[in-house]
Amino acid sequence: MILPALLFLAQALPADIAAPPEKSSRPVRHHHGHPVPTPTPRVRTTIVNATCVPSLSLSTAGTNAPPAYPSFPQGEWTANEARTNAEVHYTVRTPGGIPVADRVIRYAPLSSQFLLLTGDLSRRGPAEKLPQVVPLTGAAPVPWPPNFQFHVYPVELVTKDPCHYRVVNGIPGKTLTLRTSPGPGKPSRPLGILAPGNSMLFTGQPACIDWIAEIDGVSLPVSVVQEGAVGNCLIPFFLKGGKPSFVRVFESP
Repeated sequence: MILPALLFLAQALPADIAAPPEKSSRPVRHHHGHPVPTPTPRVRTTIVNATCVPSLSLSTAGTNAPPAYPSFPQGEWTANEARTNAEVHYTVRTPGGIPVADRVIRYAPLSSQFLLLTGDLSRRGPAEKLPQVVPLTGAAPVPWPPNFQFHVYPVELVTKDPCHYRVVNGIPGKTLTLRTSPGPGKPSRPLGILAPGNSMLFTGQPACIDWIAEIDGVSLPVSVVQEGAVGNCLIPFFLKGGKPSFVRVFESP
């Protein structure tokens, strides 16, 4: 798992919105002289790299700061740290510094969520008809934007029924079919079909599941075996080395 870094940036990339400063927690005095504490939004976000490329560089402080995660491998996720700022400016680049995506996300105060990154960075359409971006390294211009998505899913932590599992198909151009594994006296049954980029939330699930995912004729066993504390889980699918893969990311308080 990647440990969060607290760095501030060196490379410049045009952007229309910059991240606002952190709100002060010092009390504000009104005209009657009584101090009133300034409310601070407490936002927790677990960032998951489920892209189909080996690694990315991610900044959480806009385009004019060094990346918080200079090497963010696919299939990894960040610690669920609390922030006092509900508005975050994300900048995604390749490890070589080529811009991939730039997005400002405004979270609800006092919220907890997953930020899932998906895509394969491919570009659709003739290059001459796509906007061009000149990398800071001086390399040849590249088409903008690539195939890249941000997905925000709430973290529920405590649910009335046992477990919730959210399955996400992050494989571009491929349909994902889910079904249960057959057992003694129990034939396999379908659970759902997910188009590229779609997700499905399964509620009321047991702590341990045994499913099968089928993608482009390839079958993958999908099992979750929990010991001790039972938790909800995000299960994104992506391509790793050109082959379907997935990770299990449990919700954490």
